[in-house]
Amino acid sequence: MILAKPPTSIPYSKPSGFTLVELVLVIVLLSIISAVALPRFFGRNDFDQRVFFDGTLNAIRYAQKIAVATGCQTQVAIVDNSFALLREDNCDGSTATFNNSLTVVDPSTGNTDYIGSQSGVTLTAAQANMSFDSLGRISPISSSTDNTITVGSRQITINAQTGFSYDSTP
Repeated sequence: MILAKPPTSIPYSKPSGFTLVELVLVIVLLSIISAVALPRFFGRNDFDQRVFFDGTLNAIRYAQKIAVATGCQTQVAIVDNSFALLREDNCDGSTATFNNSLTVVDPSTGNTDYIGSQSGVTLTAAQANMSFDSLGRISPISSSTDNTITVGSRQITINAQTGFSYDSTP
């Protein structure tokens, strides 16, 4: 007769996992961190400022390209924290007069006027209205004065001789 082996007992092991107190403490700490630290990382003002800065820089570069492509002077008009792109009325180069009816078409939206503004972000310029001639230079040509536009805490510099615009934020 074969005797069956007696069942072996399972050794006692400490239950694994977290206690309720530990879970509550972690949740409390995470909620404090999210309430204090996360708004600093995800503030909308910095995002709005960067978007408006990029839009202004792109508009200036586009105005220069339109002036070179069409041979007509193109103006970047900065008024009350907003900008607008305008074309020369007669396009003969004799007198650079700009009219609101001759706006530049916004290529990204197809709107008949290329304008931009952002609430809460300041836009200032050393020269409120600057024009690009058919060679892409600032008109009238200034020998040594570059134009500076400030958008919030960032700066755009436009070289007067070449019309090259770039981010010159220190």
